[in-house]
Formats: sequence, structure tokens, C-alpha cells
Amino acid sequence: MSLPSFPVVDPPIQRDDAVNQILSSIAMEELGLSHILNAEGEKLQYILGTLPGLSGPAATVSDVLAANESVRGLLETAVQNQLFLKAKMQGALDASPMQGATGPTGPTGPTGPAGGPAGPAGPTGATGAAGAVGATGATGPAGADGAAGATGATGPAGAAGVTGPTGAAGPAGADGAAGATGATGPLIYAQQ
Repeated sequence: MSLPSFPVVDPPIQRDDAVNQILSSIAMEELGLSHILNAEGEKLQYILGTLPGLSGPAATVSDVLAANESVRGLLETAVQNQLFLKAKMQGALDASPMQGATGPTGPTGPTGPAGGPAGPAGPTGATGAAGAVGATGATGPAGADGAAGATGATGPAGAAGVTGPTGAAGPAGADGAAGATGATGPLIYAQQ
């Protein structure tokens, strides 16, 4: 038994190209499945005699039951195929380097008619970067002193203070000069 040989792809396929080809193959499988389902629907219409433009012999109950079994088997297979394709698509999208990336914003669509219900609020946009802080300027010179204000009204008298202690006695003064002797008056003798 020999090993398979793979053709040389030139130029080599990039990851994005491989993901796009996988997604395209899934879309083609879905298209083929839609044609098969349509053919099964037309088969049922033919058996039941409801297919426009064609008429065949009248179907028996066994014909209808056999067609029903055939369609049921096909639908079971289609469901299994859908699960496989879903897993295949999810694997391709998870492997994509563009996962989580947002593409460029498309053009704004036309305004709808007035009076319709309001749509849901859009997501909050990202916060912009903070601007640079400017340099601090030099301090200017001090201003001139202002004029003196008017004298305020005299306030009420305060409470009397505590009396202080009595001071020490001062030195005694010098004796004064003796006064002049007065003139002696006449003697009057009283009679006895």
C-alpha cells in the first residue's frame, strides 16, 4: 500500500484562504442538500397527485407509506449532515485569525420612515485617549500692596480686670520745719 501524494500548491495557501475555502465548501454542501430536499418534496407531490402539470396513476396506501418512509430516512440523514456541517463551520471560524476582529464600519443606511418604533440603543463607543498635560507656566511678579482699609468701629468695653496686690510702703518723708512761736497775750487773773 502506498502513501497518498499531495500536489504542490504554488503559491502556498494562507490561513485566511483555507478558512474561506472551508466555508465555501460548507455553502456548496448546503446548496446540494437544498436540491435533494426539493426533489423529495416533488416526489411526494407526484405520489399525491398535486404536482402542477403532471399527473400519474393514483397512489395506493402502500405507495404513500413507502414514500413517507423514504422521506423520513432522508430527513434523518440530513439532520446528521447539518450537525456535521455546523461543527465543521465552527471549527473553521474558531481557527480563523480574524475571530473577534471587527471589520471596517460600513456606510450609513438610508433613514427609515418616520413614526416607527425606536430601535435598540447601540453599544457604547470606546473612550478616547487622554490629551497631553501642558507645561506649568512661570509664576508672575507679586502685585502692589492695596490701600489701607477704613478704621473699624470701637468695640464694647471689656470686663473690669482683677485688682492687683497692694504695693510696698514708700520711705518716710523728712520732718518739716518748726513753726514760729506766736505772741504772748496779756494775762488775766481771775479773782478769787
